[in-house]
Amino acid sequence: MARPLIEFVFAQHLPWTPGLPGGARDDVSAKILSADAATGAITALVRYPAGWRREVPERLAAEEEFYVLDGALIIDGQVYARDTYACLPAGYARGAARSDAGCVTISFFDATPAPARASMAADADVVKFLDVMAMRWDASVADPTLAWMGNRRKVLKWDRQYDQKQTFLLSVPPHIYPENWACPTLTHPCVEESFQLAGDTVGPHGRMTAGAYFWRPAGVPHGPFGSRDGGLSLIRFKHGKHINIWDTTPVPYRYDFPYTPVLPPDMAKFGAVYEGPLRY
Repeated sequence: MARPLIEFVFAQHLPWTPGLPGGARDDVSAKILSADAATGAITALVRYPAGWRREVPERLAAEEEFYVLDGALIIDGQVYARDTYACLPAGYARGAARSDAGCVTISFFDATPAPARASMAADADVVKFLDVMAMRWDASVADPTLAWMGNRRKVLKWDRQYDQKQTFLLSVPPHIYPENWACPTLTHPCVEESFQLAGDTVGPHGRMTAGAYFWRPAGVPHGPFGSRDGGLSLIRFKHGKHINIWDTTPVPYRYDFPYTPVLPPDMAKFGAVYEGPLRY
């Protein structure tokens, strides 16, 4: 893995660029949120223009997970509207696709999204369609130490290798802060990736609102976190077992942490707060 720490950037500041790496979709535009120079894996906002068409069946040499942020995309007759999700493995055969009025997704590719000739593996995990709005929230407490946060989740994809949730929505209520306004930092032996869909999440690097994105490699201390307005995030755990490893020293918490991003050099110029109306 060669993705650097991104903690955190507002997608609204990133430019739309033509096409995706690999040449499979030169007729879309994208905001690259993070990229792995070694594997070609990327996380990107993908914008399909109104009237976009793909009549020829498509296979990619990468798994693609996508969550629809706006508009609608139709693949093989299935309508993917806002707040729907799919995970299509590398080599998955997609039929005709189109977007009549345009569509924007957040898409996760585990390799360069280039055209592929091979079919998908027989044991590949396919999540063809989820209507995420129709799913019920799971309010069970995974870590009692975080019970005060009131977390709820909708699991979109399960990681069979590590027997854990991989991709999920996380919802927290408003007016959340650590008990006694202090909490130790924690680390995970896995990557954590997040895109803020709505509300806010406030931590030591500032206030994440809609469009805020982070990629946090394994072993990076983080927290404490809370929320004044309540928050909704799309989160992924990757490349390892998700375990909360707590430090022992409480860190004071407040809602007014200033925005202090940690960004790679090529992204540093985008490290400004976004306070406008756009969601991404």
